[in-house]
Amino acid sequence: MKRLAKTQTAILGLLSMIAVGLPESGNAEPVPLAQVEHVHGITVNPFDSSKLLLATHYGLFSATTEGLAERASVFNADMMSFAVDPANPRRLFSSGHPEKGGNLGVMASKDGGSTWQHLSDGADGPVDFHALTVSPMNSKILYGIHKGLQKSTDGGVSWQIIGKAPEKLFSLAASATSSSTLYAGTMKGLMVSQDDGTTWQPGFVLQKPTTMVQVTSEGRLYVFVYGTGLLTATESDLNWKTVSSAFQDRALMSFALDKKDANRVFAVTDTGTVMASKDGGKHWTSFEGLDSSTPGTIREGQALYVENCQECHGVKGIGERPGEPNAKDDFGFVAPALNDDAHGWHHPDKQLAETILNGSPRNERMVAFKETLSEKEAKTIVTYIKSLWSFRSLACQGAKHMACMQ
Repeated sequence: MKRLAKTQTAILGLLSMIAVGLPESGNAEPVPLAQVEHVHGITVNPFDSSKLLLATHYGLFSATTEGLAERASVFNADMMSFAVDPANPRRLFSSGHPEKGGNLGVMASKDGGSTWQHLSDGADGPVDFHALTVSPMNSKILYGIHKGLQKSTDGGVSWQIIGKAPEKLFSLAASATSSSTLYAGTMKGLMVSQDDGTTWQPGFVLQKPTTMVQVTSEGRLYVFVYGTGLLTATESDLNWKTVSSAFQDRALMSFALDKKDANRVFAVTDTGTVMASKDGGKHWTSFEGLDSSTPGTIREGQALYVENCQECHGVKGIGERPGEPNAKDDFGFVAPALNDDAHGWHHPDKQLAETILNGSPRNERMVAFKETLSEKEAKTIVTYIKSLWSFRSLACQGAKHMACMQ
């Protein structure tokens, strides 16, 4: 809980990790997805459902399952909030801060994020909405949080303050079934207002930190409750059901569904990692390598692992233990565990595959397999290794593991 309190502080002023090596505005050179930090919002790319759009501290990025990201726009601002028009996924809204400081007001894109226009300064602005939502019932109605709860009824052009927002708010969502109902994910739990934000009441029996709330156009609610998991209910009955509870001490902060395939779900964790599910949120893997993470590929990777890696790294990657026969090389190294038990998940996919192909300069027992394995086969082994990891390890993979150890 102490760790989540730190996350709250970082989210309201949002995640305090540093981005390195990001391309400058106008530079289309892709960068590793893991280098894109401060992800404040996520949606499926309206022009290519195999890609995601990520609203970040450094502008809008398009991400691929190959683990690469590139700028989707020259709009290089801190996009503190990000909202999609449910009726038209190419219509996007954002608010936050320009590169040189100050507040953006409300920005909008009509072409899926390629170009952006200034719509409004908001009420008592310019605003820097840290939460923003578009009504699934009427896309001309928007809500944002700045000096209270603000509302627009003309597509974001004009705004008025209509009430107070719940304290320590993470996420805001407008109802798909009632024009006066709003949901808020807060540090004290899910809150619901049925009078357009005038008053708020608990919306879920467990008053635990609720870091994400999302409403579909069909009136289905998704919330993430810290320590409980991803929950869903219909607005009509609020009969909550657990979709998954396998998140350990990590949290989902942003959430997106593929409208063309209800089973494809995406999320951003509190570490900034982009995660994906192919079964509606029941099971998760990292977005990088999503396409190759299939039962067939995992079986193929397991066979290659058994043939080439298991002798040293053990069944299902359990690793060697000091004192086992022939466990140490001349430098005293044992073959490390590649499951959750050691530091396999401290390394990105590319580094793991390169070590398989090129060996290790520190450990002479880790020989190079480039003469016997192709690059594709090495990546397939990595896919199998990642199938042994928990949600936490996947969410903390690579450089992000340092944030998970604090």
